[in-house]
Amino acid sequence: MPQELESVVQRIQQLLGEAPLTWERPLPKRLYVTLRREDVVGVAKKLYEDMGCRFTTATGLDIGNELEVIYHFQYDAVGLVINLRVRTPKADGTLPALTPTVPPAEWIEREIMELLGVKFQGHPRPERLILSDDWPEGVYPLRKDVKA
Repeated sequence: MPQELESVVQRIQQLLGEAPLTWERPLPKRLYVTLRREDVVGVAKKLYEDMGCRFTTATGLDIGNELEVIYHFQYDAVGLVINLRVRTPKADGTLPALTPTVPPAEWIEREIMELLGVKFQGHPRPERLILSDDWPEGVYPLRKDVKA
């Protein structure tokens, strides 16, 4: 299995080419890839369509002046988790939507939209999913600057 795992990691590195800003591998079966906003959809498409990776979820974080979204993919044959990190300035808050390319991302992108305020450009259904209809516009409960 270790040789097969290394072969999969090498294949991913070759497939993604120059797109990643950074690669981190803190554990043998965990790979973090940091990307520019303009590269995230193409990289996700390669993992999802070309490699057959399974999209599992995404995580949204307020990290001060930026918002970070981490898309989690799984290559089940070897148990490898690939995390795609992408950031946007909080003042801008826009990222390209993965949903048109990776349909299972639809609901989690909608959750991140309304709870963290990331605007996913090109998302086919940008309406609310969790918060009530009378929730104030522009108030995002998972941002650090929102008072409980």
